[in-house]
Amino acid sequence: MIVHDHTPAGAFADGNVMMANRAQARHAMLVDGFRHVIADSAVLLLGAGDGRWCYSFAAAGALRVVGVEPQAELVAQFGKQPDLGLRERIELRCANPVGEAVGEAAAERRHDVIALMDMLEGRADLDDLFRALAQLAPKLVIGDGLFAVTQEPVLLLDGARRPMPGHAGLRLVPSRGAIALLARRSGFDIDWIDWRAIAGEARSGISDYYQAGAQCRASFTLIPRG
Repeated sequence: MIVHDHTPAGAFADGNVMMANRAQARHAMLVDGFRHVIADSAVLLLGAGDGRWCYSFAAAGALRVVGVEPQAELVAQFGKQPDLGLRERIELRCANPVGEAVGEAAAERRHDVIALMDMLEGRADLDDLFRALAQLAPKLVIGDGLFAVTQEPVLLLDGARRPMPGHAGLRLVPSRGAIALLARRSGFDIDWIDWRAIAGEARSGISDYYQAGAQCRASFTLIPRG
């Protein structure tokens, strides 16, 4: 099994062990659990980082992975990743993820699986994104990021804890209720992935999925109704 993560170095006090466990856990929950859908599929990955997640989906059996990442410095690092015999299946674009999704929908392209990785924060155009997701007609959407812990459909204005392009001081954090509302309006059923399935020492490195307070990292899936 190939596992990747693009968490910044130094994000956790214990370094390599916690980073490795985080990569394993996130791969298991966000990729391995959906191999039956990913296999032989076309994947659109919004928020692709340096391409490591692209390799994860290709290794899970995707026939084609289109990754979209707005930060040019991350896209430039893609060529430094080990080839692993999978690169011919991967296309990494430097572009605005929402704009690219809207463009793909306008071109009437289809993607079996769409992944949204850390790209929902700081956006006021989520309605455009979800409309594009519906038009792309995926079998499955997988989302992961930071969310406000409320069922009210709000965007929380918060001081950024980590740098985000174009959002140096403040960022918008969507609530779980906002994501659920957008999903329903776009014709999707939403299911929040239960990270409580991981217990004990296996939670090393993934404490942000269990933190108390107004915000918490979480993951969800969307499936078209009907």
